[in-house]
Order: sequence, then C-alpha cells, then structure tokens
Amino acid sequence: MEHKKFTWKHYTLIAVGIVFVIYCCIAVYFSKKFTYGTKINGVDVSNKTVDEVTDIFKKKADGYSLTVKERKGREEVLKSSVLKVSFDGEDQIRKIKDGQSSFLWIKGVFGGEKYKDIDMFAYDKAAFQKAFGKLDCFKKKNIIKIQNAKPVYKDGSYQIQKEEIGTVLKKEKTEKLIESAVEGGVAAVDLDKEGAYDAPKYTSKSKEIISLKDRMNDSLKGSITYKFGKQTVVLDKDVYHKWFKIKNDTDFTVDMKKMENWVMKFAYKYNTMGTMRTVKTHDGRTKKIFGGPYGWRMSREKEEAAVKKMLKEGTTETREPYWRQKAKVYDGYQGDIGDTYIEVDMGQQEVFYIKKKKIVFSSSVVTGKMEAGRKTPECVAFVLYKQRNATLSGQGYNSPVSYWMPFNGNVGLHDASWRSSFGGSEYISGGSHGCVNMPPYAAASLYNMIDAGTPVICYY
Repeated sequence: MEHKKFTWKHYTLIAVGIVFVIYCCIAVYFSKKFTYGTKINGVDVSNKTVDEVTDIFKKKADGYSLTVKERKGREEVLKSSVLKVSFDGEDQIRKIKDGQSSFLWIKGVFGGEKYKDIDMFAYDKAAFQKAFGKLDCFKKKNIIKIQNAKPVYKDGSYQIQKEEIGTVLKKEKTEKLIESAVEGGVAAVDLDKEGAYDAPKYTSKSKEIISLKDRMNDSLKGSITYKFGKQTVVLDKDVYHKWFKIKNDTDFTVDMKKMENWVMKFAYKYNTMGTMRTVKTHDGRTKKIFGGPYGWRMSREKEEAAVKKMLKEGTTETREPYWRQKAKVYDGYQGDIGDTYIEVDMGQQEVFYIKKKKIVFSSSVVTGKMEAGRKTPECVAFVLYKQRNATLSGQGYNSPVSYWMPFNGNVGLHDASWRSSFGGSEYISGGSHGCVNMPPYAAASLYNMIDAGTPVICYY
C-alpha cells in the first residue's frame, strides 16, 4: 500500500490548528481575568480577576492619599482619614471585565486597554469641602498675583519684562479636578498640567507688547541741555522716561502732571528771585537777606511748552532756560548780584555805590521810620527806572523830588531837600515813609552814576 506524502499545505493547516487551539486556550484563561495591558485609573490589572482587582482598590481606599501638585514646587496632601474615603467601585470593575472580550486578548500585545477617570472611591462631601477650603494654595498670603509682560526702562531703553504667571487658581475647576482625582483613586494631580491656573493676558511674545516697547523707545529721542552760569542741567530720556505711563497694558501716555512737576522743581531750584542770599557788606560783614524782586526767574509756561514739543518731535537743543526775569550774573560775585551794586546800610544810615568791587560813592541817608508801614524793607532789589522831577504822593504827604530812583515798588532813593540832617538815629522816630532820603547833591551824583537795573541791597 502506498502512503500519501504530506505537503507544505498539510503542515500549514496543522500549524494553524495548533495556534488556534492555543489561542482559544488563552481566551478561556482570560474569560475570568483581565486581558494583557489592562489598566484602570493607571493601575495595571492584567491577569487579575474581578475579586483580585477589587481587593487592590479596597486596600488603596484604606490607605489613600492624594498629592496636589502646585506651582513653585509646592505640594499638599489630602489623606483618606480626612476625606473619609471608602471603596465604591466593584460594580465599575465588574462592568469593565464584562465589557472585555477574552477572544481579543491579543490586543494586549499591542498596548492593551486603558480605562481612565473611573469612579472607584466614595467620600464624605462635607469633609471634602472642609479640607478643600483649608488648602494653602487658596490662602491670600500664598497667592502670587498674575502680571502681564510689560516694557521697563533699563540702561537707556525699554526692554520687555517677562510676565509673572502667578499662582491664581480657577477655584471651580480646581475643585472638580481634585474631586475627580479622589473618586478615581488617583495618587496625584498636577494642577498646572491640568490647566487649573489663570494665565496672563499678555506675554513677552505678544505682538501688542512688542509693539508697545518699540513705540516707547521711539519716544526717547529728544533732549534739552540747559547751560547757564556754571550750571549744566540735562533733560533727557533718563529723566523723562519716568513720566511715561502704560495705559490698558498695550498703550502709553505721558503724565503731564509729572512733566509740569519737574519743570516746577527745576524752576524752584534755580530761580534766585525772592530767595535767601548771603552777601558780604562794604565793611566785610556777612548778612543773610531774604526776599526782594531782584533775581533770575524762569517762565514755567514757556518751558512746559518747549518740553512738550521736545517729547512730541524728538528734538535736541542746548540753551539757557526761558527766563521771565534776568539778573546781572548767575553764579558770579555775590551770587547773582555781581560786582556792581548799591548797598543801603540801614543800621549805619549810609548808602554806598560799589563798582567792580570798589566803593566809588557813599553818603549818609535817612531811611523809613521804624514802625509798621514805614520801615524800609530788607531786600535785594534793583533800580526799576530813573526819573527827573517827580512828585511822590501818599497818605499825609505830597513831595516833589529832583532825582527819583525806585527799586522796590514805591520805595526808592531820592533827594530830600526838606531835611537839614542825614545819618545818625534820625530814622528811628523821624524817618521817611519807606524811601531812602538823600542830600540833594548826593542824590544827583548817584543818579548820574547808575543805570536802571542796578542791583540794590538793603539791610539793617
């Protein structure tokens, strides 16, 4: 009898049959166990029965704790004993197993089945709310406020300061995330990765912030250099950038109040009119004299207009301040008085004309009577004008004079032909109404020596 030979087809069928039997045996094995690669809430339950998986999650519930990961490396732990967690997922586990086909166990070789956010645990709602409310991440002292990126001035230009992402949480979303983590028996929840934090509206990459920085830098081109006397004052970007004010995060304005305040302080510092002066008298004494109409005084209105123009147009210029009133010198001899002036020594009842630091004229005088309303004021003033043949009028007098040299309102130097004596103590009880009375010949001499604008120093 001749035996029939097996071909490759016969061997193939036999092999397939063996594989099929093995496959079916494995399928039978997995009919009561979870297939390869099965994970529930991150726990590998492959090759385990429903009862075994139930025991795993029961034990997890007993010792459960949730680590809440926060920004800045902070972590907080919520424990089972506080939340009163209990296992409540047996039905869910059984449902998952029932939903698996043991004949599809082969899927496990390629990754298996993963089940996330499956409710496994129950907890006490009131206990949860209490624990949630006590989390440090919601305490005011631990919250870092969000700050948008913004241009800041540094080393001569505006640069973008990176945003502060802060630690401000979306409370409702955070609560839901933690609830879900507890219900699923998850060991940790990362609030940052889960998007639980509020975010800045503008970052260092935002085109609005980049545009704002460029515009602010474009506004730093102008400058004014003030030069007067020995003084040099520079108004440039290092000063006026402090006046720039960011508006609505993406725009900026110039704070005009700050600009005006700078001009005011500039004028206050360098104006000399009405200030305290230290002067050296004809005989070498030092006197402090306050007030009077003489001195330098800036025009704040003109300066403010010029600064506005510089900021707007980016112009540069070097000049003196715009003066409303000028004195003879700035930073010179006797401060702003110079080396040529009239000195009225009311204590000694004498007047001196000092020209280029030398006394070229002196005379005895009678100044204002030492009583309120008539006393000649201490001051630093200047001759307003010169006039021949004037009539001086006031309450109780009407006096014609030949030489009239006013220096402080209605107070001035003039001849007093009605007086027979000058100097001494006459002024104390018989003084003038405030003017400096001079012998006619002396008034004539001084009148011809001086010009309008000559400084006048009066002191006791």
